[in-house]
Amino acid sequence: MREINNSFNENKVIGNSAENIVEYMINSMPDWECIKFGVENHVEDLKKTVRERINSVTRKIKSMPDFVAFNTKTGETFFIEAKYRKFINKQVSGRSEYQFDFLNEYLKYWKETKLIVVHPYIPYFFVINLKDVERNMLRKEQTGLNSWRYF
Repeated sequence: MREINNSFNENKVIGNSAENIVEYMINSMPDWECIKFGVENHVEDLKKTVRERINSVTRKIKSMPDFVAFNTKTGETFFIEAKYRKFINKQVSGRSEYQFDFLNEYLKYWKETKLIVVHPYIPYFFVINLKDVERNMLRKEQTGLNSWRYF
């Protein structure tokens, strides 16, 4: 029997809750529809293949945004990625930072995405247009011989 990783399960529940909140908010707006898009919403065989075979195509599939938001009146369409992040007590140039270790994949494959960060303090949501994020805006710290933490 496989041992249950409580930390993983807790993080999964919190992440799913953030996604559910964002989906609900988008669907609650007049003329907007939120459609699940991420790889976790697709057939089990695809999820297994992406997990077991890593290459440029499977990286793109694995990093698919969570949703597509579509305005039925204007035709506007956005990719949406929802992330929960706790506040990081780190100040750089007077601004607080969050850890975004996944951003390089999004900037490479899904730059049209709107990243919605959900966190436990006011304001509870931040919306980041990834098309406005340049790689030189990302900061990283070395945490080990070959490991980095991205902000």
